[in-house]
Amino acid sequence: MGSQKFLVPSLAWYGQKELRLDFPEDWKISFLPMKGYSMRPLTDAEIKMALEHPIGTRRLAKLAQGKREVAIVVDDMTRATKAYQIIPHLLDELKTAGIPDEHIRFIIAAGLHAAWYRDDFAKKIGEEFVERYPVYNHNPFGNYEKVGITTRGIAVEVNAEYLSCDLRIGIGSVVPHGDAGFGGGAKIILPGISSYYSAYHMHLSSQEHHAEMEGAGPHWGSLKGNRIREDIDEAGKIAGMNLKIDVLLNGFGDTAKVFAGDLQQEFTSAIACARQHYFTPDMPDSFDVLIANTYAKANEASLALSNWKHRMKKESVMVIIAQAPEGQVTHYLFGKFGKRQSAPCYASEKIGFKKLIIFSEYKTPDPLLPIAESEEIWLKNWDDVVNELKSMFDHAPTVALLPSSEIQCDEQTMMQQ
Repeated sequence: MGSQKFLVPSLAWYGQKELRLDFPEDWKISFLPMKGYSMRPLTDAEIKMALEHPIGTRRLAKLAQGKREVAIVVDDMTRATKAYQIIPHLLDELKTAGIPDEHIRFIIAAGLHAAWYRDDFAKKIGEEFVERYPVYNHNPFGNYEKVGITTRGIAVEVNAEYLSCDLRIGIGSVVPHGDAGFGGGAKIILPGISSYYSAYHMHLSSQEHHAEMEGAGPHWGSLKGNRIREDIDEAGKIAGMNLKIDVLLNGFGDTAKVFAGDLQQEFTSAIACARQHYFTPDMPDSFDVLIANTYAKANEASLALSNWKHRMKKESVMVIIAQAPEGQVTHYLFGKFGKRQSAPCYASEKIGFKKLIIFSEYKTPDPLLPIAESEEIWLKNWDDVVNELKSMFDHAPTVALLPSSEIQCDEQTMMQQ
C-alpha cells in the first residue's frame, strides 16, 4: 500500500526545517493551514517603510532627538519573532538622531521564563549586534521598580534598567494567546519585563474572572472584557514605551506584516489584520484524529491542547508534535519543579477525550507540559505514531492536520471581540 506525504515546519531556532509526515493512502487527511500560512516574507525595504511611517507617533529618528539612553526590549525564544530583521532599521534611525552605540542596550523580555544564553541572543538579535551591544536578561525576582498601580490593584513593577532609559523601544509579535487574547502590544511590559509579584497577581485576576464566568475556559482571541488584557494595556500606559514594533508571522516564523508606532494604537491595528491572518478556514466539524504541529512555540507545546481542546470529541485522538531540542520552557508561574513540586499556577490538565499522543524526538520522562501524564503517550518515531493510531480505530480515520496549531485558531475563536 502506498502513502500520503505532508510537510510541516519544524525546529524554528535550529535550522528551520520541514518535518515529513507519512500516512496510509486510505486515510482521509485534511491539511488545514491558517490564512497567512504561505504569505511571503517582507523585504528589508518594506520593513523599513513601516518603521518610517509609524502609527500614532513620530518616526524614531524624531523621537530619539535629545534622548541619552536607549533600551530595546525584545521578546524571548518562546516567540518566533525574527528581531534581527527589524533591529538594523532601528539602529539606523538612532544613528540619524546622533545616539552613540555605548548608550544602547537590549533587554530580553522573558517574563517569568528562565534566563536565556548568548547563543539564544545571537539567534534572536543577530551575532553582529550581540557583539556590539550589551544584552540583559530580565530578572523578575529583583532589579525592578514600582511605577504605579492598575485600576484593579495590580502593582506595576518594571525592570529598573528599562526605567533608567529615556527612550524605550519594544520588538515582539502579535499571535493568538490563551490568557491575553493576543500577544503583542503592552504584553512585552506586563509580564515581559515586570516583577514576579506583578505577573502573579495579573494571572490571579484572570483566574478569578474564569471562576466568575463559570469556567468559561481560555481567552484565545478574546479582548472585550478580558481582565488580563485590560491590566496589560493599563500597565503599558503607566510604564510607558516610546515605540513598539509588532509583526505578524507566517507559518514559517517569517515577518509577514509589520506594525510600528504608539504602544496601543499599533496593537489595535495589528489585531484587525491578525484575526484574518491566523484564521483556519474549512475546519471540519468532526474528525477522528487532530494532529497539532507546534513550531512558533514548540517549547510551549501544551498551548496546542489549550487552543484546540474545544474541538475534540470524546472518541477523538490528539497528536501534538513538539520538536523542541531545548525542551519545554521553564516557567516560574506555571511550571513543574519536582514530582510533587510546582509553581503556584501549575495545573495538570485532564484531556477529556480518547487519547493524547506527543510526538517528539526530545523526550523528557516527567514533561513540563501541564497535562496529566497518565493520559498521554510519548513517541519518538513518526511510524510508531501511525501504528498507534491504527491500533485505535477499526476504520481508516479522518485526520485534521494543523501545521501551526499553537497560533492558528478556528472561526469561533477568531470571531470573538
